[in-house]
Amino acid sequence: MATDGNGRYSGNGNGYRNGNGRRNGNGRHAVSPLWIVARKRARKRPGPSRLPFMLFGGFLVAFAAIVFPMLGGLFAFQAGTEAYAAINKDLPPLSDLTNHETFKTARIYDRHGTLLWEFYHQQGGRRTIVPIYEISQNLIDATLAAEDANFYANPGIDIKGIIRALFQNFSSQGVVSGASTITQQLVKNVLIPPDERYQQSLTRKIKEALLAIRVSQQFSKSQILEMYLNEIYYGNLAYGAEAAAETYFGKHARDLDIAEAALIAGLPQAPSAYDPFKNLDAAKTRQAYVLDQMARHGFITPVQAEDAKSEPLVFHTEKQEILAPHFVQYVRALVEQKYGEKTLYQGGLKIYTTLDLGLQQQLEAVAKGNQDVFDKWQANNTAIVAIDPRTGEILAMVGSRDYNDTSIDGQVNTAVSQRQPGSSIKPLVYSVAFTKGWGPYTIIDDAPSCWVDNIQTGHKWCPQNYDNRFHGPMTVRAALGNSINIPAVKALEFAGIDAVREQAKKVGITTWDDKYVGLSLTLGGAEVTPLELTGSYSVFANNGLFIPPVAVTKIVDAYGDVLEEYRVPQGDQVLDPRIAYQITSILTDNNARLITFGPNNILADFDRPVAAKTGTTDNYTNTWTVGYTPSIVIGVWFGNTDGHPMVHAISSLSAGKIWHDAMQVAISYLKLPVEQFQRPDRLVERDFCGPGISVCPYKEYWLAERANQIPKLPPRVVASPSPAPQPNQAQPNQPPANQPPPGQPTPAQPQSAPTQPAQAQPSPAPAPTAQAASPPPPQPQPTSPPPKPTPVPTKRPR
Repeated sequence: MATDGNGRYSGNGNGYRNGNGRRNGNGRHAVSPLWIVARKRARKRPGPSRLPFMLFGGFLVAFAAIVFPMLGGLFAFQAGTEAYAAINKDLPPLSDLTNHETFKTARIYDRHGTLLWEFYHQQGGRRTIVPIYEISQNLIDATLAAEDANFYANPGIDIKGIIRALFQNFSSQGVVSGASTITQQLVKNVLIPPDERYQQSLTRKIKEALLAIRVSQQFSKSQILEMYLNEIYYGNLAYGAEAAAETYFGKHARDLDIAEAALIAGLPQAPSAYDPFKNLDAAKTRQAYVLDQMARHGFITPVQAEDAKSEPLVFHTEKQEILAPHFVQYVRALVEQKYGEKTLYQGGLKIYTTLDLGLQQQLEAVAKGNQDVFDKWQANNTAIVAIDPRTGEILAMVGSRDYNDTSIDGQVNTAVSQRQPGSSIKPLVYSVAFTKGWGPYTIIDDAPSCWVDNIQTGHKWCPQNYDNRFHGPMTVRAALGNSINIPAVKALEFAGIDAVREQAKKVGITTWDDKYVGLSLTLGGAEVTPLELTGSYSVFANNGLFIPPVAVTKIVDAYGDVLEEYRVPQGDQVLDPRIAYQITSILTDNNARLITFGPNNILADFDRPVAAKTGTTDNYTNTWTVGYTPSIVIGVWFGNTDGHPMVHAISSLSAGKIWHDAMQVAISYLKLPVEQFQRPDRLVERDFCGPGISVCPYKEYWLAERANQIPKLPPRVVASPSPAPQPNQAQPNQPPANQPPPGQPTPAQPQSAPTQPAQAQPSPAPAPTAQAASPPPPQPQPTSPPPKPTPVPTKRPR
């Protein structure tokens, strides 16, 4: 049952109250109109504000948008700063640009400035440093057009180029462009370490850029360009513009025309790919690109560019030939020994020498000629040395018959190889004897003589003469002029081995320093080199004054600094000039050599006084001739490179023939005037007629203080054969049965024991008949037998 509006159930039948809170007929509460109005009013009344929350949210967003990038930037800046500090700490000093160690070509010139050869590091290449004013403007313009057209405007790096390169590299997803300026390329090639130089890394590029900026700040553009053009690699072992110009066109960098300059300027980008010797089409394509760039940037006109493209290129393809090869290698060794390999290959040295290339080439022709002489004596090689005795300058050095002949080991320099000198050493021995009292007039008995050369076995050394004969009493003039052996041994006895060794040092012979030598020294038992032996004869040509042989006159480094310069020294007076003249008077006297050489010998075939001495060694392994005028000394060795014997070679007709031709050539080429040897003061000249000289009387020379020592002339002795030793007296050093004909001095004979002969006491000297103010020095007795020697063990010459 429903209630009414007073809280009682109505009778509507649905059980809901009416609008008084009672249910209406729909089962819902009845809504009061006042309540509805209240609700509407409540809705219109404002609630709590949301704006502060909205503003705070916006602030947070804005703060994040501003602060986070700033923080990121700060972190990035800090990281960048740390990276920069790390990179900057490892940057090399800019001084390395001018002080860096790199190979540079060393050049060697003759005395007239002719290039003989270049020394360059075999693992590097050729480089000759030249100032920028020695480089063609064409090459400078072509290089700028090809590599860095904005070179003079940029600060060392090209910002636009870097951006363009980054875009191109990003687009290609690889490195296709580097945008390197000339300054950056210089930095990369000099300052960046080799192990980093070609790394494609950001760190390396930053280093390169930083260094390039610094270089641009410290050096002028001209300095940078000069360093670059001397540093860059152009292919074919050519580093720098000068080497490139010489390699490809055989000319200096200053002489390049537009077409040549454009080709060379295009090479550094890819030297192998654009090598004109291997790929001319590619080289020409690259050249055309450079020419177009030159026209585009206004270095040349388009017409000039087209003309250069069509210009025929004449390449330098001839292989450089080494001139005076033995001398060049000799000088290289001298410079390397004095300054070291580093200076030789990194100093860019210009080495000026004493060599006269014209004379050298003529003497090389003499060595290669005379085929009949080599065939006759079965020899294959020779050496020739020419020296100016007044200055010590080596004018020519022929080290072999043919440098390129491997069959004779032609590249071996026999001019500085040790060989036994035979009788060519005798003038040195006699000069020492002269200082102790002998002279050209001293009389010696050429008679059979023996010396003990082995104390343990008692073995005797009995040297022979060339013709197996003994000639009796003779003067030193005749003994030395005819190269008689027994008097030479007695001269060494008298002079003393130690004194002769000491004199040998004074005249430049160094090969005896560590050797013990005996009496066989006087017959050539101790080795010398042709260079040193020839130099020793300059003492006689120069009146006793010794000036050591010299090969280098001046050395200049790559920067023009003079490292050394030769000034002719005062020299050392190692021999009394009067004694030097006495030796010269013998060696120029054709009458003093008639027994051995005859009147018409090759040694006297000149239009002027020429002194000469020959020599032959054991078993005919070496023959020699050394001779001189006041202006030149020439020494010749003749034989086989490997030392095997010739066929009974006669020195005057083997080495003597080569020497004669060389002397004639030198006199003619150098236009040497006819000169007389100048006789020193206090040298007394008197008529004399000593034994052994066919023409009497003749002029003989005494030192003024010995002028009263003129010996009484003995009876004239006619040379006659002496009996050969009996079989039981024969020595192992007997010459072969088939002896050379008269006219040839005997070489030092081989000895049976492995020692050289012991030094014996000097023979007693005869008293002179002339009245003397003081006791005369000892002189050898021409007839008395040799005294019993006091043996000293010595080493046998090879």
